[in-house]
Amino acid sequence: MKPVTNLRKIALWLFLLGLFFIPFNSFEGFGILGEYDRDSCVLFFLLSSLFVFFTGKIKIPYKNLIFQLLIVMIAWFVISVAFNGYDLTQYYFKHTSGISRFVRQLIALLISTIVLFITFYNIIENADLKEIFFKVRKVFSYSLFIVVVYGSIEFLIVKLKMDGLRPTLHLFDYFPFTSVNIDKWTNRISSVTFEPPALATYLLSIAGWMFSYILTGKTFKRFIPGLLVIVFSFLSESRAVFFIIIVQAFVFVLYLIKDRKYNKLFVKIVLISVFAGSAVLIFFMRTTVDYVYNEFTSFKIDDGVHSTSNKTRFGIQIAMFDVFLENPVVGAGYGLQAFESKDKYPEWATVDNWEFRLKHLNEDHAPFPPGFNLYLRILAETGIIGFIILILFLISILLWCYNKTFKKQNEHTIIALVITISMVGFVFNWLKTDTFRVYAFWLCLAFIMVMIKSNKKLINESK
Repeated sequence: MKPVTNLRKIALWLFLLGLFFIPFNSFEGFGILGEYDRDSCVLFFLLSSLFVFFTGKIKIPYKNLIFQLLIVMIAWFVISVAFNGYDLTQYYFKHTSGISRFVRQLIALLISTIVLFITFYNIIENADLKEIFFKVRKVFSYSLFIVVVYGSIEFLIVKLKMDGLRPTLHLFDYFPFTSVNIDKWTNRISSVTFEPPALATYLLSIAGWMFSYILTGKTFKRFIPGLLVIVFSFLSESRAVFFIIIVQAFVFVLYLIKDRKYNKLFVKIVLISVFAGSAVLIFFMRTTVDYVYNEFTSFKIDDGVHSTSNKTRFGIQIAMFDVFLENPVVGAGYGLQAFESKDKYPEWATVDNWEFRLKHLNEDHAPFPPGFNLYLRILAETGIIGFIILILFLISILLWCYNKTFKKQNEHTIIALVITISMVGFVFNWLKTDTFRVYAFWLCLAFIMVMIKSNKKLINESK
């Protein structure tokens, strides 16, 4: 019994280390990991999964409807390729065959949806629910602290031109999985991540966890983690993610209004927000107005600042939709849309666009073009059938979140609230990214599965 307990402890510590290192991906990476090459956290997660496996007691929530939908979705992804068997053998792009591309994409999918999810589920299931929740939150707060320190120094250098701080920032080169790289072209901060959007995605992933400090803390310090998330999502200049985090904050406020015991806290937050907002408008009105105007107009494709990235994003999304229209029922096959999309990019998107010339249509640039939208990608690759399964999967999750957060409240409601805030963020975030490689999503899903099982156990015991 003792060896099993020790293995579980090691798996838990590796799991927590993995959570801590989620944002640390600015290093060169390990090419052998393919899609996961930059993600330092996956090294710890995979090691953790090995120790979970060695315990010999792996639990799988196969009776859970949400998990069943997940399995059906993965199965259809594979079937969609079978329906495109002939095309699969003919595809060749970026020195990669269709078969090779599908196998790689399937392995990447299974790592997140099965290997890591089952690992997270077993670790959480073998722990006290509240205890593991607070451990996870504490680990996220520690990583946020490093992200904020690095990001603050980077902001002073990039925005305020305090170049004397460069040697200080380069001390982070000694930090694991971190390589200091100041963006000279966009003048945006990315902290320990490899690009500003990655920083913003990390922040929306932990937003709910940081907001929960407001409910469990007593002093003014409880507001700091959530405030840092909002401030740095703003400083990252990721328009979409800043909007998503505002939506997440709105969900949190709705909960405060719903639960009467937090009504006074809601009033306090409103007063603080009004005071802080007024101060910003009074002292930084011109800057604020200019920023808001620039952000609202930054989605154009004919300005000199954002036109390239916007044309790339919109052009790829339109091409994917065209692929769907040609393959409406079963799609082009999971992981294979790029082979079809490459011939459908609109001319206005590719002309004078270095991103297509040097990256997305460059045969010698190994990475395949990103889809920038998971829903469009699933439509293009797995057709309307795959899309419907995905939507049912997400709806089942959101229904659970709504019921446990706003209708059937209990001692675990704060955990449910954190998961709800997170899931809302992920659903919106998939409008701008096309990967299932979202570690915090599978973490939250594992919490959902454990809470469902725990609730069923209580019901059976009461009977």
